[in-house]
Amino acid sequence: MKETTCSTAQTLANEQREFLTQMLQTSLPGARVEFHADAINVQHAGQQDDAAIVGMVKRLVYIARSLNKDLLFHNAATPQFERDPQPYLESTREVIQVHPGFFTLQGGFLEVFKAINGRVRAMADEVDAIEQEYPAVWPVRLFKQIDYFHEFPHQVILCAPVKDDFDTRKRFADTYGKDAEFETVAMDQMMAPAEYGLEPAVCDCCYYGLENTSELQNAYYTCYNKVFRNERSGFGGLDRLTCFSVRDIMFVGDEQFVLEARQVLIERLSTFLTSLQLDAKIETANDPFFSNDAVMKSVFQNAHRLKYELLARIPHLDRDIAVGSINFHRDFFGKAFNIETLTGATAFSGCIGVGMERLTYALYCQHGERLSQWPQPVLDYLGLGRRVDQGR
Repeated sequence: MKETTCSTAQTLANEQREFLTQMLQTSLPGARVEFHADAINVQHAGQQDDAAIVGMVKRLVYIARSLNKDLLFHNAATPQFERDPQPYLESTREVIQVHPGFFTLQGGFLEVFKAINGRVRAMADEVDAIEQEYPAVWPVRLFKQIDYFHEFPHQVILCAPVKDDFDTRKRFADTYGKDAEFETVAMDQMMAPAEYGLEPAVCDCCYYGLENTSELQNAYYTCYNKVFRNERSGFGGLDRLTCFSVRDIMFVGDEQFVLEARQVLIERLSTFLTSLQLDAKIETANDPFFSNDAVMKSVFQNAHRLKYELLARIPHLDRDIAVGSINFHRDFFGKAFNIETLTGATAFSGCIGVGMERLTYALYCQHGERLSQWPQPVLDYLGLGRRVDQGR
């Protein structure tokens, strides 16, 4: 590991440090970032020399100082629980790790998970959203049209089949029989080129399905699906998964409709978080863009308030995690997929998304590892009734 130290001239605020850490770890995968009173220490395995790293850090520090958090909502509840509930949930088999970043869910945890999905689905029903079902994969064409490979290469997981000929299939079968020694499968000459990849977000399929639509009427849509990203928790926790579950509510149409729809859903999400009695807030955020112009895109998102996150406090980690997001895409997808409104103008779009595993985990972190410990109004809101049994 190389080590580079760069002066910051002054102490940085916590939110500025979080932004810098996120951006540096995106640009330098595996990097460790340490902050001192007036300096940043970056340990990394990249090819860049010290001058390049110092230049990157100075630019990011300049940008970080220009980013201002806009707090839309804060439910300042006091968590009644401070331990990590995951060891207990694993001991009761409500949460079972099948591979780092992948979990099987059952019992009380799954009940809460489903109840949250039901609540967000009810939110969609209140605005007459059109229910949709998407495949769990995107064709390469979809990735290409929204420039996903360029913007988020660190999140991509592609799928490739064995080549379509007998000899290759025979060689593959012989190489990977159950008696062979292997833990991974090489993406080598036996594999065909990838024509699709695992879905890294829910909403994009909605806009892809509207491609070349003219005279589009203002409308809401909703979908629940699995999402896959090349990321996972550093300690095997439920705070960051490779495969996770999201319900999105999308809104597509003219600009005024989309902005009004976003505000309607912000208000409903605020009520939702309050009813869950969570220490939670909604504030501006930035996507972890990877490309060279990443910081400027983050500044643009921040300046135009294009992205907000639903953040829930995790007491035992002493930090917040994102349990959902609110996005205003402007006319990005309308242009990418040639979608026009009734007036012939390019369509605008936005979405809200709620992550089931993360929000369920946050509830357990704040209210307790057993449902019988939870506030009764929260259980009632989720339709889970009274819990008196010790295990659930």
